[in-house]
This record gives sequence, structure tokens and C-alpha cells, in this order.
Amino acid sequence: KKMMVTTGLCFLACFFLLAASHGVHQEHEISDLYRLYQKTTPKKCDMPTRLTPLFKATSDNVENPFFAPLPEQTAADFHPQLRVLPGAKDPVTYYSWHIHVYFFQEDKNVTTRALALRDQFMSTFSVPKCTDSCFMGQPFDNCTQGLCVWDPFFVVDGPHPYGQWGVFLPNDNVLETLSWLSANHGEFPVLFHPNTGLMVGDHDPSKRAIWIKQQVPLDLDFLVWLQCKWFGCNDGEVHPAALL
Repeated sequence: KKMMVTTGLCFLACFFLLAASHGVHQEHEISDLYRLYQKTTPKKCDMPTRLTPLFKATSDNVENPFFAPLPEQTAADFHPQLRVLPGAKDPVTYYSWHIHVYFFQEDKNVTTRALALRDQFMSTFSVPKCTDSCFMGQPFDNCTQGLCVWDPFFVVDGPHPYGQWGVFLPNDNVLETLSWLSANHGEFPVLFHPNTGLMVGDHDPSKRAIWIKQQVPLDLDFLVWLQCKWFGCNDGEVHPAALL
């Protein structure tokens, strides 16, 4: 029981560090984890980093089904992944959603217009900035504020090929935000993706990802590589989680 409590505290500390990185704008910098990915051969899977099992931070110490963040990860490249994959006949659970609005951060005028759209979105839905660790939603993280907006990212990191601002989206808010952004996205591509714990398929438009305007070529190989960091893969192989 003492080990479970300690593990839960370690997991919370990981999430607090990720949440803090949302509020820090370091232009033209990428995470150490993404630098490591860039040095690897595409689709080459390494053995996983040693991870502390993930536990829900409650008194009953119920085991959390998702992997904890890797030590080098930032908020831009962390995506919750189920530790145990569903069976062929098991339903896929939609725990929550994310929105990503993409823009070319090198162009100041484009960036200004993208951030103006963000301001308009926040005003329309009375949306606060995310102050909690909002990735999946409770009971799997400490997110208590519901719909919220992260600070913009002005770097290439994770699967995202250029700048983007994002939204943590509870299931109850999908219809109204999807309707509004479909009418008001302007020049900017918008990604709606669910958080099922199967992160490759969640970002894949042939599976569960929804795009408004046009698709942005996400680096799904990075997510495949991340899965191998957690699960472990032989060289040149892809973990079955990437197919779900």
C-alpha cells in the first residue's frame, strides 16, 4: 500500500511538470524526447524506458490504465496510451477530446490571425486557460475545470509539424465546438481527435481523427515510436497498438 501511494505521488509530479510546460513559451525549442526521436531510424523501435506504473491519485489506489509520461516528455508530445490493449470485440471508450488549430508560426501575420481566432473561441464559449493537468480528464488526471485552452505552441514537436493552439474538450462540449469551428475556422486547419488511449488511431484520419478544412500531415511515426518506448518492440517492428 505504501508503494502504491508513492507511485501515485510520482505520477502526479509528472503531470504537474507537464502542466507547467504549457505556460512556458520557449520559441524554436523542442523537447529532449523529440530530439531523441529525430536521431532514430524511422520505424525503428527501441526498448522501453523504465516507467513507474500509473495509479489514480485517490485513497483507494485504483490502478490507472494509462502509461505515465516518459521522463523526457513535455506537454506537446505526451499522449495517453493504454497499458492493456482492448480485445477484438471490446468497445473503444472515448474519454475526452482534443482540438488542435494549426498555423505557420514563422509568419507573424498568420500567427496574429490564428491567435485572434483563439481569443474569439475563448470569448464565445467563456473558456479559461488550462491550469490543471488536463489530458484525459478525471479520474485519470487532476483536471477539474472542464473545457479549457492551452497556451499556444510555436514549435515543431510531437506529431505536430508546426505551430498550433489546443483545447481540452470534455465529451459534452464536442457538438457545440465542432459546429462553431466548422463555420469560423477561416484559413486554419482544425483537428478534432478523441482520447481513447490508442493514440495512433486517435490521430489517424482513416480511423478516429476528424479534420476541418484540410488535413495537416502529422508525424504518426513519432506516436508509433512512442508506443515502442512503452511496450518494447524488436528492431523494425511496429507494436500492434499502432493498428488500433
